[in-house]
Order: sequence, then structure tokens, then C-alpha cells
Amino acid sequence: MLDALSWDNSLVAKGYRRVDRDQRFLLAEDMRDWLPADDPVWLVIEVVESLDTAALHAGRKTGGVGRAGYDPDMLLTLLIWGWAQGQRSSRRLERLCHRDVAFRIICAGDVPDHVTISRFRADCADAAADLFTQVLMLCAKLGLARLGVVALDGVKIAANASLSANRTGEGLAAALAEQARRAAAEHAATDTAEDAAPTEGGDDRTPAGDDESAVAGRSNPGSDC
Repeated sequence: MLDALSWDNSLVAKGYRRVDRDQRFLLAEDMRDWLPADDPVWLVIEVVESLDTAALHAGRKTGGVGRAGYDPDMLLTLLIWGWAQGQRSSRRLERLCHRDVAFRIICAGDVPDHVTISRFRADCADAAADLFTQVLMLCAKLGLARLGVVALDGVKIAANASLSANRTGEGLAAALAEQARRAAAEHAATDTAEDAAPTEGGDDRTPAGDDESAVAGRSNPGSDC
């Protein structure tokens, strides 16, 4: 039947760019070439690397027998980038690590499962929310107008860290901290609800009726960015 329907695609698609899904591509071997150098994800990665994340590493065992654990700094970056994109689900974050270029870059292609992401979020919720606030503050200081769904425009911070007259530094920090706390709380609530929901096909990945909102931007290397 499908053969009959494909009687002459060249006629149907006449005048349009050819859609050739059999074409082979050679993607850039270096993932740093997958996105332009000014993409905000690189800034978030760099900012997280500059933060004091010792609290996230405290008590974690390394160098023992068995498979090494995921780097807490990477998991923190994954949470922060996800929250900035409006993502509040460990299952969705796992899927985005497979499908979205920025998320794939963050985890360097070594995708943590949703249980690992959820456990990290639960264990480090307060610290993650505080560090998310710090990232937003630094992005605002660097003049970034928006980070994902978080609007930072209207926040004018000069080189000497002075703020516009109608908004104090304390007020900005408090507003961003509230957004961070809300993101952490919504993520926790979503994970709890999805853990309790029936799953499709008997697996533990996709709750029935889950509607994964698209992340603004990219889905695969080589797509328009």
C-alpha cells in the first residue's frame, strides 16, 4: 500500500526542496561545533564551573569498586539549564538529553536516567536552588536579557555592580531566589506525580498522558540553531 502511495514523489514535491531522510550526514566530531560560541548554554556551563559547589560533592564516594557516578557539577548544570527552559520533570530532562543539542552537550552524551536526576534533585534541592539564583544573578550582571523562560531584561547592573534606582540588589536577589525555589518545588511535585502515575507500555519512562512541551531551540546537531 505504501508503495502505491509513493507513485511519484518527484511530482508531488515539484517546486519544493527535496526531503531526503535517507541522506547520510557527517556531524562535527567536536560537540563544541554543534552550537555557536555565543549560545547561552556555554555561558551557563562556564558559570557553573566558576561556582563553589563543594556542598554537592560532600559525602559522595568516589574511586570505589563499580561504575563511577555522575559528576554533581554536570547534574547541577542539567537542572539549572532545564529549569531555565521551563522543564520541571526528571523524565523530561532524561529524554531531552537524548534529543536536544544543548542538553546533550551538558551531559557530554553520557545520559543520566531520570532516577539519577530525581535523586540528585531531592538530595541537593536547597543547594541547587541557591546556585541557580547565583547563575541568574551572574547572567544579569553580564547583561543577558533572558535565560530561557527567565526574563532578566530591565535589570541594569553596571561594572561596579550598582543597580538602577528602582531596583536594589537585595530585591533582585530575592526575586530570583523566589523563582529558583518555585522551580525546585514544581520539579519535586512533578516527579512525585509522575512516579505515581501509570506508565504507557509497562515501562518506567513515560507516564500516560504526559505532554512534553518542546524546548525552544534545537533538537539535533546540524539543525538550524
